[in-house]
Amino acid sequence: MNANGKRSLLYVAIEREDWELAALCLMWGVVEAAQKYPREALDALLDELEIEPPHRRSRPRRRRGRRGPA
Repeated sequence: MNANGKRSLLYVAIEREDWELAALCLMWGVVEAAQKYPREALDALLDELEIEPPHRRSRPRRRRGRRGPA
């Protein structure tokens, strides 16, 4: 619950087992947090996670894993 006693949207989504809404709430929180960090810090984090940030991409990304039946 929030400081004012109201439930957050994430709390309600989890309580209702609405996993798509819960995931959206979490992603929104990540976006808000990322906006507060310097770009260099985010680049370093993405490097550690082996994710190429959009401003450094020169070609379309390939999906990992198998494609279709073997």
